[in-house]
Amino acid sequence: MKKLITLTIICIVMQSCNSQKKDLAKITFTEKHDTFFGDISNEYKENSSMIDYNFFDVYGSQSEDVLNFNGVDLSGYRNKKGGFGTNTISFEFSKKDNTLNYYHIILFYNKNIKQLINTLNNSKGKPVYVDKLLSEPKEIEPDALLWEDKENYYLLRGVTQNTSYFDAFKKNNLIIRRHKFSAGPFQYYGDYLDYLDKQNKTSKQISYYQYAKIMESEGDDYKINSYIKP
Repeated sequence: MKKLITLTIICIVMQSCNSQKKDLAKITFTEKHDTFFGDISNEYKENSSMIDYNFFDVYGSQSEDVLNFNGVDLSGYRNKKGGFGTNTISFEFSKKDNTLNYYHIILFYNKNIKQLINTLNNSKGKPVYVDKLLSEPKEIEPDALLWEDKENYYLLRGVTQNTSYFDAFKKNNLIIRRHKFSAGPFQYYGDYLDYLDKQNKTSKQISYYQYAKIMESEGDDYKINSYIKP
């Protein structure tokens, strides 16, 4: 009888743990697929990796239980819940060891975008890089922002548009870093990181602004002309 009661308690505790909401701000990219979702609804998305479907399995979810970043609700929908226009997160797990490597959110309904920016500023510090769709007027809001902490990058783009995108991954994951920074609003920052790697330097030794000035002295003035102080 005691064993039965003990087993019942264990089962209840395990179910309670599995049903807890995920906080995307606490993702460490060491999580395993087998124990990640618990009872949170999700769907396997075959050959849909944003990085490389040969190496990553993708699972998507529209659940409020996982679309949460440090208390900011990232769930919602534009027209009909569950239909096109519903905010969706995709988690990419390595096929080799089932470890989470990357997540990507499509925010069709982005009413809380300013709250997300504020919580990132408060928890990660000011962005290390920002980009605007237009250089004029100066008052225009940034459309893309990049934050980092000791371990991860956090990318937010489409801030001034109808649909926004939010991504996160480990800084030491060069495959994903070079893929996400190879084009688009963060391309110049990707060039900067590659430069630091080649020079065996860190961002504390050479800032992005200093890098842009170095490029200007070598005949490339695109980076300094588009530079915006975060």
